[in-house]
Amino acid sequence: MKKIKLFTVLLSAMPLALQTALATPPDVTVIHKEGVGNYLADANGRTLYWSNKDMPKTSKCSGACLERWVPYFNDAILSADPELASSDFGTIIRADGKKQTTFRSYPLYYSSLDQVRGDTKGHKLNGAWFAMMPGRFHLVEKYSTGYSITVGSVD
Repeated sequence: MKKIKLFTVLLSAMPLALQTALATPPDVTVIHKEGVGNYLADANGRTLYWSNKDMPKTSKCSGACLERWVPYFNDAILSADPELASSDFGTIIRADGKKQTTFRSYPLYYSSLDQVRGDTKGHKLNGAWFAMMPGRFHLVEKYSTGYSITVGSVD
């Protein structure tokens, strides 16, 4: 009899657990903003950026740069917008030993200029920082005098 009561209690709790899981926003989502387009944001709507000074799996941001560009890290992207593939995300170990989440191998950052959900004040800053636009961001081979390197590119 105790087993039946326990089973009944567990069974009755499942819809609540399922509803809670479905109500949880994705860890990373795609947001649209006029003048920017579609870009990545975290679960709280904070814009995620990339730098064209970085290289795949390598962050060049250190020292004072880290005061303006805070590395984004999520231990695991458990859920993402349906437009995104989980294989697009990874983790690197920065030179300072801390972890940072990547998108298509490029490190992701927050801008200290952004104050509220949906801010994109860091987009196109200094011609080096951009909101991560998944539909336009690609890795390409760049050739120069006998060697090639993979770099991030925006259409």
